[in-house]
Amino acid sequence: MSETNELDWEEYEAITQYIYGALGAQYGIKVKAYGRNCKINGKSGVQHQIDVLTEQLDGEHKLLTAIECKYVKKKVDKDIVMKLSQIMQDSGIASGIIVCKAGFTKDAVTFAAHQGIKLVELREAVANDAEYNKTVEIGILDMNFNVMRSRGEVVSIDFGTTIITDADQILAMWFVHLYDCTGRAVFFGNYLKSFSEELQQRGELLKTTTIDYPLNSKLVWRQPDGEINIEKIAITGFFSKTDMSFKKSFQLSDQVWLIMRELFDERKVTLSKSGFIWNLHPERNSGI
Repeated sequence: MSETNELDWEEYEAITQYIYGALGAQYGIKVKAYGRNCKINGKSGVQHQIDVLTEQLDGEHKLLTAIECKYVKKKVDKDIVMKLSQIMQDSGIASGIIVCKAGFTKDAVTFAAHQGIKLVELREAVANDAEYNKTVEIGILDMNFNVMRSRGEVVSIDFGTTIITDADQILAMWFVHLYDCTGRAVFFGNYLKSFSEELQQRGELLKTTTIDYPLNSKLVWRQPDGEINIEKIAITGFFSKTDMSFKKSFQLSDQVWLIMRELFDERKVTLSKSGFIWNLHPERNSGI
């Protein structure tokens, strides 16, 4: 929340039409037009600019509502109310609403009540709005990840001169190089990969299998204290499937951005920057 202005008048109009479109949808109210191209012809022959125009079907008739938006620092006075009232009469518009940031003068409130025009304050929330200065909890998002791991499990590696059965040593063999008589390195991890792929292709779950890999040349395994001759390569293991599915839950929250208060209907709503509208009427407290 900030004390500084974050909007301009065009954004203010766009947000206003979004709010009334969302709040009115359940009552069959929809935004007919808004912005620069929102104009209506009056009986006088004069074309009037309307900030936001909504419509609602009443039987075979369409009831129009003109919404005037004032994103200004000065309070709206009765002249603005009178102007909207005259446009409504000339254009056959049934209802009128004035939405502003800074509030209304006493005369504006009195005259609007007399004309049946609704007044609404819509402004950015600031730090001293104790009632609204909080995080709005939207809900919990549960995500289920279905993961099945399939692979060949190695239980022993037989080099003829030595047999490896320790799990940690088998794991380390993924990174070992063997060498032929010319000094060319042979990456042993390729043998382990080939073994795993072969067992997956066979698909014989938990069946112990040994695969021999013929040697095309003499290989040695170099050790810090000497070399181990590789007489053969035989890998034993089995095909396994492991269910590694898991669930993650995320708390969804948002921050109040705009506060809207209807003077005559006593309805209060807040809007977050994510577009969530929260109805704070005393008898209701639900998000739209």
